[in-house]
Amino acid sequence: MTGFGRGSAGKNNQKVNAEIRAVNSRFLELKIRGITLNPQLEGMVRERISDTLQRGNIHLKLDFPATQDTSAMKFNRDRYEKLQSVVQEIHVEYGQRLDISDIITANDLIAVPEPSDLNKKVLLDAISNALNQVNQMREKEGDKLKKDLEDRINRINKKITIIEKEVKKFSDEKTQTLRKKISALLSDGELDESRLIQEVAYLVERADITEEIVRCMSHFEQFNAFLNTTDEPVGKRLNFLLQEIGRETNTIGSKSPMTQVTNLIIDVKGELEKIREQVQNVL
Repeated sequence: MTGFGRGSAGKNNQKVNAEIRAVNSRFLELKIRGITLNPQLEGMVRERISDTLQRGNIHLKLDFPATQDTSAMKFNRDRYEKLQSVVQEIHVEYGQRLDISDIITANDLIAVPEPSDLNKKVLLDAISNALNQVNQMREKEGDKLKKDLEDRINRINKKITIIEKEVKKFSDEKTQTLRKKISALLSDGELDESRLIQEVAYLVERADITEEIVRCMSHFEQFNAFLNTTDEPVGKRLNFLLQEIGRETNTIGSKSPMTQVTNLIIDVKGELEKIREQVQNVL
């Protein structure tokens, strides 16, 4: 899920600002901008974020106001000359002439002194404060997502219940239909009731969807139970249940010869597809 948060910690020349932007992703991908951190501190920052955000495309921007003093800025001659050397080497080796303006940025031209004594606790506190805002935003989005999923799965439940009632009418209707057709064919002949019952029983058995209905109802109960689970990730389980519900509804659609049932199954499949899209946002 998406989220945004800002946090600050420390004061004066030890103040640190942190800004976090999170968008949905299958994995945790973290990009850090603003301050160059040593490997140990960067590892601590990544651990702090991964403890809170298990997945997502995360952009962390760190701002150290003490480095914003323009009088401390200077021309980064070494980096500029290295870039010039790379452009020249490409021209000599490959005959490809590049314009340095296509690859150079303001960060390449300006050297800003990095904080030499950055307070580790202050940095992590600023990040934690930003994470708190991100989580608040994600929780609000999560509540809306949960409500949407519950509404959609309940709509499917109601349609399956209607299908169950429609199928129960099938036996009586089929009996009457066959009786009329056979009587018309026999004209004055005698109708064999036992034979008629056998034919109806065969057709009803082929169209019986009792097992599929029972399994669907069970999946609906499990789905709603997982939506109310707050202590562990349930996204994969919800996705599995959706696959099972889809399988059962396909079977119901293929078994039933009733037009009403076919139309209802089409509606169910549409709702399932929308739920699948939403479940991708669930951890």
